[in-house]
Amino acid sequence: MAGTEFSGPEAAILNLFDEKVNIICETDKSDWKVLDKAISIFKILNMRIKMMNPVEHDRHIAYVSHLSHVSSFMLGKTVLEIEKNEQHIFDMASTGFASTVRLAKSASSTWTPIFLKNKVNVLRALEEYIKNLSEFKNLLETENENGLNETMNHTNYIKTILNGIK
Repeated sequence: MAGTEFSGPEAAILNLFDEKVNIICETDKSDWKVLDKAISIFKILNMRIKMMNPVEHDRHIAYVSHLSHVSSFMLGKTVLEIEKNEQHIFDMASTGFASTVRLAKSASSTWTPIFLKNKVNVLRALEEYIKNLSEFKNLLETENENGLNETMNHTNYIKTILNGIK
């Protein structure tokens, strides 16, 4: 699980795969010699290897990868629709905005088939995301300061997960 929003040879990054997870599915259907060679290559690249069945892979990836891409594309779309002055976008976009919409610079030709292939899981993730956005909107509309703080403080736990589990 590694990459950037850029593609092609000019986008190559030294050590891109260092300490990144490589998920291998359906090992039981793979020739053990080929699988062993592939794992050797992944280890040379200093990758962490996980075995997972395809159904589990698609479900988890929809939540932690595909949803991020959808969110990034739709945030970028929303800003482009609301803010017609491109100079304002350029002048006022901080690092937070830039990092949040970074994935929206990805090729649609890459992501359209991925979203369609994993449609059931992406839709499930989107339903939960939309529910959370609606709840946040309601907290804001009702000026529920405690609810807003509680929601964001609870969500801050994600940094513990991302900083601590390998």
